[in-house]
Amino acid sequence: MTNLDDALQDLSEAVQHRLVVLDERMRVIAYSIHESEEDRARLSHLLAHSDTWPPLPAGADGPVVREAGDGTRWVLHPLRDDRHRVGHLLHVRAKGVPAPDAAALADGAAHLGVLLSLRARSAEREAARAGELLSSLLATQAPAVERGRAAAALVAEGLVGATGQYCAVVLGVPAVDPDGTDYPDGTDHPDGTWTARTAVETTLDFVARTSTATVVGGLVEGHGVLVFPRPVVRDRLERVLAAPGLGEVRAGIGGVVTDLTEVATSHEQAGRAWRAACLDPATHPRVTTWSDLGLDKLLLRLPLARLTADDLPEGVARLLASDHREVDVPTLEAYLAAGGDARATAIDLGIHRSTLYYRLTRIRTTTGADLRAGVARRELHTGLRVARLAGMLTG
Repeated sequence: MTNLDDALQDLSEAVQHRLVVLDERMRVIAYSIHESEEDRARLSHLLAHSDTWPPLPAGADGPVVREAGDGTRWVLHPLRDDRHRVGHLLHVRAKGVPAPDAAALADGAAHLGVLLSLRARSAEREAARAGELLSSLLATQAPAVERGRAAAALVAEGLVGATGQYCAVVLGVPAVDPDGTDYPDGTDHPDGTWTARTAVETTLDFVARTSTATVVGGLVEGHGVLVFPRPVVRDRLERVLAAPGLGEVRAGIGGVVTDLTEVATSHEQAGRAWRAACLDPATHPRVTTWSDLGLDKLLLRLPLARLTADDLPEGVARLLASDHREVDVPTLEAYLAAGGDARATAIDLGIHRSTLYYRLTRIRTTTGADLRAGVARRELHTGLRVARLAGMLTG
């Protein structure tokens, strides 16, 4: 059977129009040869905005026409397999240019719909295979020989590049911990798995369109996981995650390892970085790297999901139980972060210094701690940090 790209080019030649295939998410999947400068400019526009247009309504089964200010018409024809709509065939008509032969276009669209569906199923099988191998590779309790087989298969099947540097990324919305445990505050996100999958697909699509690197990605225990054959650039990943629909996604980047069989270490680090980005967005950016975690590297190794207020220093536990916790906790955190500098703390909080002194007096009464004592400040600071990473604090 003719493949999708060849069939699209044949149809383009037959109707004498440049054609583009989009999937249901309005991503560019294939395109015919665009020879003229004007055609190439339109194609560049399409590629630059791939997947940024809102999907068409499910009931839109006929051609949809969108007119530009210069009279150019962008015409979207539905592509269907034998069951449902799977994408769209786009052609652009400049003002005054005759429309392509409708019958030929309809016949070609019917064939392209079947081919697009077959390609989508092939992509689904490849994604499932990648997820299966990733799960084996990242299973720290699995025998080394099993992880070695998974690593060899990923390289042999062309799913990830063969290099001496590998780096893992964890993606997801702040709903479920990488170990599968719900956060203590009970937060949940009904579309968390779907969003994680979309974030992985968007990142893989970006890599495929902008580089020659071969990156593998999939879902592992409900979270998006990517393995790069090179260090990951945080700023670039932030730009990728700026795509529509990914506003809630946060990411953790693990350290670099020299062997693919060791990437489970990078994955565990990426998971901790992701948790930090979810639990304390005021401290950690949306895309957080393992190298930037500081003391949180250690604290996030604690069984945080099982901690209670009884595990915290008494002064911290009393503060969390007080009626003024919503004000006093961030006040104390800011004061301790400023090293006890009242002037800097008041500026940071945007309050008058007399207001700060009033709050600090109340905090001393609640906690029973002398804020001038180094040991007391250390206990309060560490206890509050653990509480925040355990999900006992919000905001």
